[in-house]
Amino acid sequence: MASACLHLQEQFQLDVNLVLFCFWSAHFDTTVSENDWEMIFKFSQCWKSRVVQPLRDVRTWMKTESIKNESSNGVGFSTLRNRIKLDELAAEKFQQEQIEVLVSFLLADKIEFNAKAAKSNFENLLRAQSLELVEEMNKQLDLIANSIEEAA
Repeated sequence: MASACLHLQEQFQLDVNLVLFCFWSAHFDTTVSENDWEMIFKFSQCWKSRVVQPLRDVRTWMKTESIKNESSNGVGFSTLRNRIKLDELAAEKFQQEQIEVLVSFLLADKIEFNAKAAKSNFENLLRAQSLELVEEMNKQLDLIANSIEEAA
């Protein structure tokens, strides 16, 4: 599942937290409205661009720099990069928590995972980003859905 999410992030610049939300919300007997999607997407887009992505960019740059420059291989450099990675993960977790707060109404009626609902949610996410569903995305979505169904 992790590799499928990262593939969607790297190949299509999709926010993994929003992809995961598409699947998480398919465990509840409520449809996420267009207005809710707009609110979730607006918050997530702002949070990602102002907090998550700058942390990711710095961490990625540091990784590349440590490969290119031996002086960047010291313990202090590595420790700092790991702290930034932890901050990036904490920022993503905060985003997930905020999305959950925004859609707290979903928590009422939990149902068995519905792969069709997850795909519908994903299509709504793509519409919010003015993107089109392509076959490679479908392949990754199937991998995620299969992982969820196998875990159940």
